[in-house]
Amino acid sequence: MKKIVYQLFLVVVFILRYLPKSLRRAFFRFVAYMGYLFARKTNRIIKANLNFVFNNSLSQTEIKEIQKYSYFNMVLWVQSLIENLDVSDEELKKTVKIENAHIIEDLKKEGKPLIFISAHYGNMEMLSHYINRFVIPVYQVARESNFEEIDEFVIKARESSGSKIIFRSGAIKTLVKAMIKKEAVSLIIDQNINSREGEEVEFLGKKAYQTSSSASLARKFNAYLIPIAIFNQDNYNYKIKVYEPIVPIKTDNEKEDLKNISQLEANAISAIIKEDKKQWFWPHKRFKSHYREIYEKNSNNK
Repeated sequence: MKKIVYQLFLVVVFILRYLPKSLRRAFFRFVAYMGYLFARKTNRIIKANLNFVFNNSLSQTEIKEIQKYSYFNMVLWVQSLIENLDVSDEELKKTVKIENAHIIEDLKKEGKPLIFISAHYGNMEMLSHYINRFVIPVYQVARESNFEEIDEFVIKARESSGSKIIFRSGAIKTLVKAMIKKEAVSLIIDQNINSREGEEVEFLGKKAYQTSSSASLARKFNAYLIPIAIFNQDNYNYKIKVYEPIVPIKTDNEKEDLKNISQLEANAISAIIKEDKKQWFWPHKRFKSHYREIYEKNSNNK
């Protein structure tokens, strides 16, 4: 059955890849709108997160606009994965602009191992493709799906830009080797995890657990943490922002160091999200570990 699904997947990708750009993008906008109309459970999660983070201060109109944009942004990742199979250097540089690239270049010259930290924000596929193709090759941690063949397709597509994709299981060993070689790695740190796997931080003004992997690597290898984000702009143009690096902290108190570094990371990601809140991935149950009740059906987020 999986082989049949994979063959159908390849057929769909082939058709979308060679459709005129205007038709392809119209198709993905249609898919996004259908998602908004029919994914009621996801809409409830988005609304629950927005009401919780912004203390019920957003209007229903603004919430609906963010719900619609969330689906647009999700399908944009898939659209860009397909379009990047054929994008030229000239077209990519015309579409994507980068701000503060000198921060990366300066740290590269100093021979520092680098850890990019980011969130599910904006068009992540374009961010990854541009950085790997024009700035620095990066080890990226990905989550495996239930379809090995589709995973292989996605990995090949992403690694065509120069990135090195590694799955979460066993990722730490590869990341440590990259740090020893003073290479660059990228970690997305805005997902909910349990208390055993991370540090408690204040994120968007609320308590949450955050992975401590990036903080631990930074402390151990004196690696600089670079917050980075991509902002969707009009007409499928994008702006990458590179932020001031977080300097690793290393004292005799490892536990306190990891907590402090993790909070600095959370502050940086929170600030990025607040620049344009609609571009963050609101469908995720980010606050489930501390505030499970906000996602319950009998809440006010219908």
